[in-house]
Amino acid sequence: MSSSLAGVLAMAYGAVFALFGYPIFRIFLPIYGGIIGYILGVTVVAPEYPIAALVVAVILAILFAGAAYLYWSVMIGLAGAMLGYGLVTVVVGALWPSATYTPLLVGLVGALAGSFVFIYAKDVMVMVASALNGAMIVAWGLRTWLYPGSRILDSITLIAFVLVAITGLLVQIKFFGQQRKYSDRLPLHKEGVAAR
Repeated sequence: MSSSLAGVLAMAYGAVFALFGYPIFRIFLPIYGGIIGYILGVTVVAPEYPIAALVVAVILAILFAGAAYLYWSVMIGLAGAMLGYGLVTVVVGALWPSATYTPLLVGLVGALAGSFVFIYAKDVMVMVASALNGAMIVAWGLRTWLYPGSRILDSITLIAFVLVAITGLLVQIKFFGQQRKYSDRLPLHKEGVAAR
């Protein structure tokens, strides 16, 4: 497959995921779980044993795919913790580059905050995560299409990422903002109606 075709396909997939990630997230959840399990299996087993690596990778892929629905709240909490830790550590490290343990300690607070936000606002976080992931895929596809083989992040791909992320998030909030597929809580105005 040529790099230009791969770039166009990636842009199409990324755009769909950025705009409609909320309703299709459940479809991709076991697929992503399987991919993570497969990567973990190949990584854990030594490369000298390719058959064993393949067997372990397939077993873990099936287990992760099967457990994706059951334990997805834990996974989204971990995703929030990683994002919170990363953001806070980068900001603190940029503001105080000479600090040694401060970024780590503040990063742990950021991890707790990020985990709490992701677990508490699951539906919104699915929209945010899918819009950002879709935008990253679009930006990668655009760069692959425009500059085959290049690893340089230029202003065009950066602008594309920002525009697609914002557009995807706004579209998802407009069309799916009142839905609660991933949490048990109902919107406040629906609770009031139900109470009557």
